[in-house]
Amino acid sequence: MTTIKQVCLGVAVAGVVAGAGSAVATAVASADTGSSDSQSASRGTSASSSASTARSRKPAAKGGSAVTGPKRTQAPTASVAAPTAKRTAATIAPLKVAAALALPKLPALPLPPLPAPPAGAKSTAYSYRDRNISASAVVVTNNVADPTNTHVLVIGVDGTNMRRILAQPDLNVNFVSLMNASTTGIASIVGHTTISNPSWTAILTGAWDNQTGVINNLFTADTYMKWPTVFNQLEAYNSEIDTMAIADWSVITDIAKAGLYPVDTPVLVPQVPGDSNWSLTDAEVTAQTVAAIQSGEPPNFLFSYLVQVDEAGHQFGGGSQQYADAIHRTDENLGAIMDAVNNSGENWTVIVVTDHGHQPQLGFGHGFQSPDETSTWVIANGAGFTAGQMNLAYSIVDVTPTVLDLFGAPPPPGSNGVSLTTLGSSSVTPNDLQQALKDAIARNGWPDIQTNVALSVRTIFASIPYFLDGGITSLTATLQGIVDQNVFLISQLAAVSQVVVQVLGNVSIAATSALAELVAWMTGVDIFAKGYPQDPPAGATQNEPSVLVA
Repeated sequence: MTTIKQVCLGVAVAGVVAGAGSAVATAVASADTGSSDSQSASRGTSASSSASTARSRKPAAKGGSAVTGPKRTQAPTASVAAPTAKRTAATIAPLKVAAALALPKLPALPLPPLPAPPAGAKSTAYSYRDRNISASAVVVTNNVADPTNTHVLVIGVDGTNMRRILAQPDLNVNFVSLMNASTTGIASIVGHTTISNPSWTAILTGAWDNQTGVINNLFTADTYMKWPTVFNQLEAYNSEIDTMAIADWSVITDIAKAGLYPVDTPVLVPQVPGDSNWSLTDAEVTAQTVAAIQSGEPPNFLFSYLVQVDEAGHQFGGGSQQYADAIHRTDENLGAIMDAVNNSGENWTVIVVTDHGHQPQLGFGHGFQSPDETSTWVIANGAGFTAGQMNLAYSIVDVTPTVLDLFGAPPPPGSNGVSLTTLGSSSVTPNDLQQALKDAIARNGWPDIQTNVALSVRTIFASIPYFLDGGITSLTATLQGIVDQNVFLISQLAAVSQVVVQVLGNVSIAATSALAELVAWMTGVDIFAKGYPQDPPAGATQNEPSVLVA
């Protein structure tokens, strides 16, 4: 089987040089330029997004799609995935201050070059998995007398480089203040696809992309039947636990609503008209989050998602002033949320996390394996997390196991993550926290050549159906506008054209999605795994949430 994969992958690599660049360029041309992972102008514009929607990203999901959702996966395969390494938190030595590595920048091309590491540098192909062990080996479940009195807040900040936060500590005072009062971990997700949906799925399920099979930003509801989310697992554990998700990207609320036991209250905040940089929309997410915390009956588990930093990275590049400005505005949002937490009268555990980084130059933004893209971080604040410490073992895949542990629930089956509460022996207290974090970021490196090529090919093929979906959504919306004008003959022709575009588009997306799945399988994704579906407890009643649109 491995030999077949290698042969097929060789054919794919040869073919992608000749054809994939033009295919992606054509797909990008059909979508809006200067947007985030797809059309930023259409993100959050739909007020009603069904949990049964076959696929959705920033373009509104289309009904009647012929696309079959990708089959989901579980374990990595040997060809490009990490060997099963065991994390032993207690044996990690304190971090030394190291000079920054002069690593090459990833150019904005479909298939990035494969740079040689600098002299003395080590390849870090699988660092994000090197610290993982199976959940069964570290089952440490908190004794929670009443989980309905527990309060946990996870703040997701999309596409945010910690290096840029630390570059302006006098402006980003709320991030700095929170880190000084918390335990912070820098983690490279090298070997994992640096695209939003795969990473947020990893954060919200505890399973990596090569397990879940999520390879692009098209939402697939069946994924979360096989890989239950943190919302599903909390609701199944104790239906009295009140869960809530507030976001300005529909895929986040779609994930929260998916699965056997969906979130109690999903809140989708649509893009504020004229808000091209998403700052006003993020401000509304912040206001809704503050209101939930201060309501007098706050949710037990609250997930709040902010998008503007990622949008700025796509529109201007991760090294731009606009990107830095977006981080500063997000810092102000973080300050407002933390003020609400501190004045709530409740004991909250707060976790802040990002899903990936950003290329400094304007281009694809992320999706490949440069250190700027694979750099992530986790900040944990609350009882059990020591102020001013840095943890050397944290990973984004630990978020869901941590939340479950804080409520006394069992760890997620099949997860490579562990509860952050079990990793205290990997924490150090640096003399200069900011410098230590900078040094940790500087030590992040490129993967080995095989992993770099494999994930680059995977990203290219996975992007084709995604951009096609965005282009078709945009075109059908334009045609619908003509239909709505009710112009004699013209509107009738537009209606016919709309049907033709929809049918041909669905066929094209189905075909390219099937090809993307094949490439995913050849590059380490087990598309035939069944995951860990939940069985409803005896006598349980499934929740039927209604979407609240702020």
